[in-house]
Amino acid sequence: MAGLGGVVLFLLAILAGVAAGALRGGKARSLREARVHARLVGLLCLGVQAVVGALALRSLGIPRGVGALLLGLALVGLLGVARANGKLPGVPLFALGLLANLLVLVLNLGVPVPVDTLERAGVAVERPVPHRPDAKHVIDGPGTKLTLLGDQLAVRPLRTTVSVGDVAELAGLFLLVQWLVIGSAREEEAAHGSPKARTVPWSTWAD
Repeated sequence: MAGLGGVVLFLLAILAGVAAGALRGGKARSLREARVHARLVGLLCLGVQAVVGALALRSLGIPRGVGALLLGLALVGLLGVARANGKLPGVPLFALGLLANLLVLVLNLGVPVPVDTLERAGVAVERPVPHRPDAKHVIDGPGTKLTLLGDQLAVRPLRTTVSVGDVAELAGLFLLVQWLVIGSAREEEAAHGSPKARTVPWSTWAD
């Protein structure tokens, strides 16, 4: 099971966006004040997506295929939120990652992952290897479709695996959070204007 590494990656992307925005003159409080459509729905779906890979549904007597269903619903919900906020920076890239992950998930009824990628990430794998090692994944095999969109990248420090779609999501999330954080700085500039704009009257330009 991949553990909470996926959750940590999403949290790191958000924290990095907050830090980058603060360095550019923004304030973290801008995240609360930003106008983002369906914010709560987006956060809920993002949380579901992040933790599905850590669920041990089989130990609860629930088929692990339910994890793929939950992940699919979360991705669809996030796509709806992304569409409603499509003009915000980072959202198009985030949506592209969502589409890639949803496509490979639907085609394989789970996110394909090679056994050697799990091993390189330091994830313990049952022997014999089950077709569904956890709630999110299916083992990559001869019948796998769009293998390149599966979890091909190992993140050993966090004991997790990610896909190119995940990378696009994380990058888009970073850009979006950074832009939201510097919102306060943009509003202050718009409210006060530049010194030149306040001291030079329009009549000067006509002379």
